[in-house]
Amino acid sequence: MSQPDQLAHSLRTRHVVMIALGGVIGAGYFIGASAALSLGGPAVLLSYALAGTLVFLVNLMMRDLALKVPGRASFLRQIQYALGNRAAFVAGWAYWLTWIIAIAVEVIAVATMLAPYIPLPYAVLEILIMALMTGVNLMSVKGYGEFEYWFSAIKVLAIVCFIGIGVWALLSRPIPVHDNLFAHGGLLPHGWLALLAVIPTILFSMGGSEISTVAAVESDNTEQNIVRATRSIALRIGGFYLVSIALVLCLVPWSDVVSGYSPFLLVLHRLHVPFADVALAIVVMTAALSSLNSGIYVTSRILYELAESGSAPGSFLTVDASTKLPRRAILVSAFASILVAAVAVLSPTLIFGLLVSLTGGFMVFNNTMIVAGRLKLVPESPWKAYAALVLIGCTLVAMLIQPETRSQIVLGAAALLLIFLAERFVPRHQPD
Repeated sequence: MSQPDQLAHSLRTRHVVMIALGGVIGAGYFIGASAALSLGGPAVLLSYALAGTLVFLVNLMMRDLALKVPGRASFLRQIQYALGNRAAFVAGWAYWLTWIIAIAVEVIAVATMLAPYIPLPYAVLEILIMALMTGVNLMSVKGYGEFEYWFSAIKVLAIVCFIGIGVWALLSRPIPVHDNLFAHGGLLPHGWLALLAVIPTILFSMGGSEISTVAAVESDNTEQNIVRATRSIALRIGGFYLVSIALVLCLVPWSDVVSGYSPFLLVLHRLHVPFADVALAIVVMTAALSSLNSGIYVTSRILYELAESGSAPGSFLTVDASTKLPRRAILVSAFASILVAAVAVLSPTLIFGLLVSLTGGFMVFNNTMIVAGRLKLVPESPWKAYAALVLIGCTLVAMLIQPETRSQIVLGAAALLLIFLAERFVPRHQPD
C-alpha cells in the first residue's frame, strides 16, 4: 500500500497557476460560445457574468477549505473531511465518470480534426492520440505539468492576441458598434428566459478550474499554490471570457453568429486577418489536447484518492517507485475513456448520448458538495456560500427550462442514486 506523501511533489507554482489559468479555456470556449451568442444575443454578456461568478465563488470555497483543512487540499478530500465518506464516495465517482466521458469527447474531437490529414482508420487514430497523451502522464508529474504549462500558454496567448486585434480594430476602423448591439433585435432578442437558458452551456465551457486543487497536492507548497491559483480566477473570467465575448458582440452583429461555427473566427474573417483558419485550428487542437492531458491526470488522481479512502480497490494505491506515479490508476482511467469513445462509434445516439447527458447533473452535484463542505467547516462569511447556492439553483432552473438539458438533471439524479446505493452494498477495503 502507498501513503499519500509517496506521490511526487515536483510541480512548481508556475505549473499550478498555469494549469488553473488554462483550466477554464477548453475547445468549447473557442467554438461553443457560438451557441450562447446566437441564442442570448448581446445581453448574453450578463449570462457569462453570472456563470463566471458561480465558478469564482466555487473556487473561493475550495480555497477556504484548503486553508481551513491543510493537508487535505484536493476538493474530494475536503468533501470527505466535511461531509463524510458517503458523500465523498458519490462525489468522487461522479467526478471520475464526468472526466472519463469528457476525455472520450475530446479524443473524438481531436481525431475528427486530424482524420482529413492522416490516412489511418478512425479507431486507430483515436487509440494513437490516447496513447500519446497517456504516455505524457506516465513520464512524470512534472512532465504533465510542463506539457500543460505550454498548452495553457498557447491558449492564453491566443486570447490575448484576439483581444489585441479586437481593440485595435475598434480604435482604427469605422466599426458600427451601436448597430451591432442594438439594430438586430435589441439587447434581448429572445427575452430574459434565453439568458437563463444559456447559463448551463456557458458553465460547462468554464469547467476544469478544480483541477488546480488536485495538482496542488503534488506541488511544493500545496495550500499557498491553491491561493495563488484562486487569485487568477478573476483574470480568467473577467479578462478572458467577458472581454473577448464583449469584443465579438461589438465587432460583428450577433445575428451573424452561427451555432457550431467559431465566433472568433467570424470576427477574424471580417477583419481580414491572414491565416486565421490555420491559427484557430492550432489553438482548438491545443485546447482539446490540453483537456485530454488534464483529464487523464485528474481521473488517475481521483481514482487514487478514492482508493485511499477505501472507496475504490486498494490496488489503485500502487505507486511506481521511480516516477512516484499511480501508473495503474492512469492506465485504467485511459482504458475506460477508450471504451467510452468506442461506445460513441457503436451507439452514438443512445448509449453515448446518455453518458454525455450525465455530466451536467454530476457537475451541479459536485459544486453543491463543495459549497456544503465549506458551509460546515468555515462558518465565516457565509454569504459567499449562500450566493453560490443561489446561482446553482438558477443553473438547475435553467437546465429544467430546456428540454435538451432537462433530461440531464433526471438522468444525473438517477445515476447519483445508483452510485449512492453502490456505496451501501459494494464491499470496501479499510482506508489506508
